[in-house]
Amino acid sequence: MLDSLVRQLKSNDPTVRTKAASAIGNSGEKSAVPFLVRALVDENRHVRRAASAGLGQVWTDEAVAPLCTALNDTDWFVRWNAALALGLIADSRAVDPLIGALHDANRYVRRNAAEALGNIRNTRATGWLIESLQDPDVDVRWNAADALGKLRDQHATDPLIHALSDPDEFVRERAADALGRIRDVRAAAALQAALKDRNDDVRKTAKEALEKIELRDERS
Repeated sequence: MLDSLVRQLKSNDPTVRTKAASAIGNSGEKSAVPFLVRALVDENRHVRRAASAGLGQVWTDEAVAPLCTALNDTDWFVRWNAALALGLIADSRAVDPLIGALHDANRYVRRNAAEALGNIRNTRATGWLIESLQDPDVDVRWNAADALGKLRDQHATDPLIHALSDPDEFVRERAADALGRIRDVRAAAALQAALKDRNDDVRKTAKEALEKIELRDERS
């Protein structure tokens, strides 16, 4: 079956190549990775889209470098898939390329880049994720706050406190959650103020975050 699909990747018909790349990705076969990597540089964007999506289904270190290169593809959907796949693989070699993707012109790519950096959990990304808390796209800000919570770097405490005043309630809730994960006592006063937020979820998460900080304080 795989041999037949690989042959189809050499077809002159881009539709055939696209379907073959999708099927190879769906197979989940790690032995198929080199063929999907080659398809990542196909002249047809639909083939590249299928290949980048396929690599997100076959989590292997071999795909990291090609996917990092794909973050610079001319097609936004290929870049989006590449960021998503790198977040699933969660290899630290992708940190710098994903930091670059936080500045992508496409908001969907930036969203996936922020989420991927949270999955990798390398504090080298902290400063850049802090910067993304100011992104014009609400979902980028949400993912950045969530990622900072996963990194648990106290350098993010003050920016996350500021994010408790974000105009979007979902971002405020994620900021409160992140502060609870970081457990920095400096956030206690701001979280106390967030108990009066107009949104129920923000108030609930702020209360839980305060409990985590108080618990840490008791144990120290």
